[in-house]
Amino acid sequence: MQQVRLAARVAVLGFCFALATSSAGSAKEADAGAFLLSLSREASAKLGDASLSEAQKEDNFRQLFRSAFDLPAISRFVLGKYWRDASEAQRNQFTAEFEELNMLRFLPQFAKYDTNTIKVESVQAEQGKPDLSNVNTRIFRPESEPISVVWRIRDTGTSYKIYDIVAEGVSMAISLRHEYGEVVALHGIDGLLKEMHDKIAELAVH
Repeated sequence: MQQVRLAARVAVLGFCFALATSSAGSAKEADAGAFLLSLSREASAKLGDASLSEAQKEDNFRQLFRSAFDLPAISRFVLGKYWRDASEAQRNQFTAEFEELNMLRFLPQFAKYDTNTIKVESVQAEQGKPDLSNVNTRIFRPESEPISVVWRIRDTGTSYKIYDIVAEGVSMAISLRHEYGEVVALHGIDGLLKEMHDKIAELAVH
């Protein structure tokens, strides 16, 4: 199974470690932007603290990842049409494996921490989807060109959650949907679950 495209992984790295500034508009419009800025500050404090052990940073990352991302909704989206065909047990296993696999994929990025800065440039409601906002940002990296990242953030009614990240035009959720769909088409849902399980075991020992 192929890895997630680099651009999407860079976007998640930006979430983890960026220092935040904002130029968003009105308070109402900026609610989703304010969530992202608050999240990035929390991540910087909890993951960029040199006094923390690697185990503490990993635990903090897991907590932030679970609280920040709408993992159940993302899981349903990336499995696509196959979600309807999956049994309840398969759905539950896929959601759990999806969460663990992506956390393990992003954990090694800790070693690449640098003083990135994320700037919220605008926030717009997504047309036809009033619960979704597009938070348009630029991530500035030392000795590298800045990248444009759009965060699709969903208002669940009780909190905000990241639904997708689009880095330089590449959607993390759509990339994963294509990746997983190809595997299911060839090997079925159980085949995908086995590949995910094997990949988790491989990443866990590194």
